[in-house]
Amino acid sequence: MFEQAMDRIAGRFNRVEPRRTARAYLLGLLSRAERKNCRQLAEQAGHARPGPI
Repeated sequence: MFEQAMDRIAGRFNRVEPRRTARAYLLGLLSRAERKNCRQLAEQAGHARPGPI
């Protein structure tokens, strides 16, 4: 179901990088993580820090 939702919004992003970031962000928001701030969401997505890659 998540992939279907991503397919629906994928066209809103002109490049693949922002699409990947949006996907990681949404997965973080839907996760069971106790805290959902920028730093925790970035760490969960495997990024070294929040912000642009």
